[in-house]
Amino acid sequence: MKECIIIGAGFSGLAAAHKLKSSGVHDFVVLEARDRVGGRTKPGKLAGLDIDLGGMWLSQSQERLKHYADKYSIKTYPTFLDGDGVFELGGKRIRGKRENFDRLFGLLQGVDYLNSRRLLDKLVDQIDCEAPWDHPKAKALDSTTVEQWLLRNVYSDKLRNVYRLVCYSVFCAEADEVSMLFFVHYLKSGDGFDFITSADEGGAQHFLFYGGLHQIAAKMADEIHDHILLEHPVDKVEWHTDSVRLHCNARTFDAKQVIFAVPPTLIPDIEFAPALPPQKQALHQRLVMGSAIKFWIAYDKPFWRNQGLNGLIVTDTSPANPIMDVSPPDQALGILAGFFDGAHAVAHSGLSSEQRKEIVLNTVAKYFGGEARKPIEYQDIDWIKEPWSNGCYGAYAPPGTYSRYGKWLREPLGPLHWAGTETSPRWTGYVDGAIRSGERAAVEVLNQLGTG
Repeated sequence: MKECIIIGAGFSGLAAAHKLKSSGVHDFVVLEARDRVGGRTKPGKLAGLDIDLGGMWLSQSQERLKHYADKYSIKTYPTFLDGDGVFELGGKRIRGKRENFDRLFGLLQGVDYLNSRRLLDKLVDQIDCEAPWDHPKAKALDSTTVEQWLLRNVYSDKLRNVYRLVCYSVFCAEADEVSMLFFVHYLKSGDGFDFITSADEGGAQHFLFYGGLHQIAAKMADEIHDHILLEHPVDKVEWHTDSVRLHCNARTFDAKQVIFAVPPTLIPDIEFAPALPPQKQALHQRLVMGSAIKFWIAYDKPFWRNQGLNGLIVTDTSPANPIMDVSPPDQALGILAGFFDGAHAVAHSGLSSEQRKEIVLNTVAKYFGGEARKPIEYQDIDWIKEPWSNGCYGAYAPPGTYSRYGKWLREPLGPLHWAGTETSPRWTGYVDGAIRSGERAAVEVLNQLGTG
């Protein structure tokens, strides 16, 4: 019988394993359903460069991810922001810095924006991310979608569309699908609205990794490779107060403690005997994974920079949005990355990659000119169809979920412990949150084993 079994070799599972090992526990195994480690990060190649097909950014305050980057001497570079971005919303187009975004609005719309941000920031300040479901107005916020809040508190249609764009860009879901309680919690967990939506210094999209973020997962796995079994999906869990038996690939594994480090939307696919408590089941049946298709484009040079542009495109006229310059500064190629998110991802998931490429190139050409139609290479990944993820970037809570069942998100059940970025009070939905969640679950196990 193992001291601990970890289900999932994404960043949360790998972080849990490292925490156990560094605390003197070596009798553990990591069971991973995929044929690789890294979870919702994934390596790729584009025009000879290593790229991230999944998560790829680092913020200054994402201390746990930065810890592992420093440990493995993986260097970062800032997202390219020199020059102007292009913004087109509500039929008006401007170019300029992100802080000039308000030029899209008239005076009354500007007042509307300031008022709505004041109301939103007040909600964010009041939320305790350790237990957002305990907020005095949790039920009221949770019964409200982001869309309903916008209709009540934002008076300009153009400004509402800005918030809707933020919603599907951040959650890969539409404003009428996401609980306002979850929305506010998510913003608070990542330092607030301005940081979640920014590539500026301190923002969630500020730093990129030379060679890709995915290599950190690979290096973490290399240190514990003897403990990892790939292509071992768990389909049944028999659990008691002091032991667990896992079934996968016609094999069984016994352990004193188990950490689930998989997307919470996959939990209902596992049979539990005895069944999980009804509230725990209800939570996992109601959480929804976001929908995202990520694309990369390589050019022989970043030609948009000659026009004084920094590669940023934010528009409500194309499903391929936003788009950013992510070119590593140590080479000559021009690299753009962007997304089909939310309903746009669902609508375009049935198309071929070549069909999506045409949409993307038309979008870039609209703002950067005809040279955009001559890429060296294009690549995209449909995370909706990715096995063992069924979407990206993370799971979100629809109305009525967080206030009723949120407290079951990471609460241990005997020997069962729950990790994954969605369980982290800090940087929920990000790789840093995944690492924090794995380390927290490992501490719970250590305490149960009497070695904490």
